[in-house]
Parts: sequence; C-alpha cells; structure tokens
Amino acid sequence: MKSLFFATVLFAAAPAIADTAIKPFHAEYATLRNGDEVGRTMLDFGDNGDGSWTLRSETRGTSGLARLAGIHIVETSRFRWKDGRPEALVYDYKQEGAFKQRTRHADFDWSANEVRVSEGGQTFRYPITAKIIDRQAVTLALAADLVRGASAFDYPVAVKDRIEPMRYVRGAVETLHVPAGAYKAQLMRRDGEPGADRKRVARSWFAESLGWLPVQIEQTEKKGDTVTLQLASIREASHR
Repeated sequence: MKSLFFATVLFAAAPAIADTAIKPFHAEYATLRNGDEVGRTMLDFGDNGDGSWTLRSETRGTSGLARLAGIHIVETSRFRWKDGRPEALVYDYKQEGAFKQRTRHADFDWSANEVRVSEGGQTFRYPITAKIIDRQAVTLALAADLVRGASAFDYPVAVKDRIEPMRYVRGAVETLHVPAGAYKAQLMRRDGEPGADRKRVARSWFAESLGWLPVQIEQTEKKGDTVTLQLASIREASHR
C-alpha cells in the first residue's frame, strides 16, 4: 500500500487562499473494529463547480461479520466555504446491511434560517446558525483550521434534533504507523464529550507532511467498541 501514496501536497498552506486551501482528493482507509480490519472506506473530496463542495465516504464490509452482513454505508456532505471553514448545505447518510438499515437526510435552508432533518419517518426542525456543519464535515473543518493555523477548534454541529457544540483540543504529536506508511501526526481530541458516562471518545491524527490530511480517525462508541480508520492510500483528484 505504501507505494500507492503520491507525494503531492493536497492542502495548500497559504492562509491567503483559505477558502480553497483544501484541494480535491481521493483517499482509501482500512476500517477496523476493535483492532481487526473489517472493511474499507473510500473518502472523496471535490469541487462541484457551482460554489459548493462535496465530501463523500463509502464503507463496505470486506471480512468477518461485516462482509457476511453486506455492510454498505454512504455518507455525503455538501457545503460551501465561508471564512476558511465549511458551512453545511445538504447532508445524507445511508446504511444498508442484513441486520440494520438506516437513513438520515438534512437540509440547511439558509433562506428560512432552518435545519430540517428526516430520519425514521420523523422530521425535526430547528434554527440554523452561522458556520454550522454536519458530523462528517468535522474532520474536514479540523483540517482546514490546522491549515490556517487556528488556535481554537469550536464547531456548531447539526445532529438529529438540535445543534451540538463540539470543541477539539490539541494533543501530542505522535508517530503513527498506518498502511500508507509512518507519519508524525498531530492528535486532535474532542473535549468534554456529552453524557454522564463519557464513553464516547473521538480522536483524529493529522499529518503536517501531508498538508494536514487525517491519517487516522478513531471513535469509541457507547458500548465500548472502537472503530478506527487508517490511511492506506491517497491521490490528488481532478476537479469535477
């Protein structure tokens, strides 16, 4: 997998062009559950040519129960850049499999100042706020802020029925070994996870040598299972 990495810096470093600082890319991640690889995730980021951008991830189960269950998850975020940060326009999530199926759709209606979320036959509405993003776009927002040299990492994030404030803080710089190679990476961890038990943990590692591309993304779920994405390959993509 190491030979698949193209040594092209995908993130322009100049703050003066922060609104276009992240270039289109295609990345592949090994998907692990509790340390065992169960699938592959493709992450694509591109310019739609109409002032909006799309971040799309597609995960397929490739081994074990995930393969037997036919796990297939597609998550799509469409947004615009504003002051160097993504701002949400449309979000879609679709999970298919033998044991679980789930969909969520969110419209960010800026003319009506309203977020509308549809899930499980219900519709949730709540007021919109500036610089709002969806959950998937948090990783991209962190990368963009690292490119800009930001000192604060606070985001209003749209969830099912409300806006959830999320704050991230810098951790240590660590050397990570992933399928694409070994990289020094800046740990960013979520600060003050909601819930009394604090069992949900979100951490991401970004490599400055790759223009702050995330080389590992990790989330520990309520039940204690840990899902990890590890970079396997990366290439620059052409504009749409």
